[in-house]
Amino acid sequence: MRVCADPSILPFSDDQRAGFENRIAEVMAADLGAEITFLWWPQAQTMFDDQLRQGNCDIVMGVPDGQGGVLTTISYYRSPFVFVYRTDDPDHHVNMFDDPRLRTMEVGVQPADGPAYNALQVRNLGDNITREFQYLAGTEEPLRPAFDAVKNGEVDVVITWGPAAGYYAGILGNLTVAPVDPPFEPPFIPMFINMAIAVRIGDESLRDLLDLALADTWPEIYAILDEYHVPYMDLPRPTRTIEGP
Repeated sequence: MRVCADPSILPFSDDQRAGFENRIAEVMAADLGAEITFLWWPQAQTMFDDQLRQGNCDIVMGVPDGQGGVLTTISYYRSPFVFVYRTDDPDHHVNMFDDPRLRTMEVGVQPADGPAYNALQVRNLGDNITREFQYLAGTEEPLRPAFDAVKNGEVDVVITWGPAAGYYAGILGNLTVAPVDPPFEPPFIPMFINMAIAVRIGDESLRDLLDLALADTWPEIYAILDEYHVPYMDLPRPTRTIEGP
């Protein structure tokens, strides 16, 4: 089971296999009776173009459900976008884009061009965005600066996707992670992302085996997500619909 993975993007993966996607892949490989290897490559389009499609690896963990140019498994977790604020700062405890207190806050967003950024812009809150945090491939802990910024008081709140927020809140302390409410931005833009596993187009047999492994290891997967403090929303546990090997 050859997995393409970023060598330095905790909490998702790193070259010490310390990320939760590394751990989930290992659990699934054990369920399939497969030997697992990792090909370390920065998380970028080249991971798909130069590695997965060229046959240098077989799967990529943690891609948005239905991503173009690949086949995807069933979704195995759904994580919301969240507000992150200091627990001891009640004046900045918000979880809604329409909360009037946002108009007086300094806001950070990650990524800079994501749905949270757009939700603020349509409410004429663009001037409140004082920090935009981007993932920089190849840097150590590239997602951490957003949470250091709110922890240190450089911004009042950070709005970002859930997994890194939960992970770093657990490490740094005194940070609260509050899912965006409501979970849909009008008219029908979801404020959450369903995550799946990518394989090459045409590799339906591997996709089906991975779906079976997801069904088999569902409790172990969610135990790992809990260990890393990943906020998630309910997804129905899949059941086996075809016979495994």
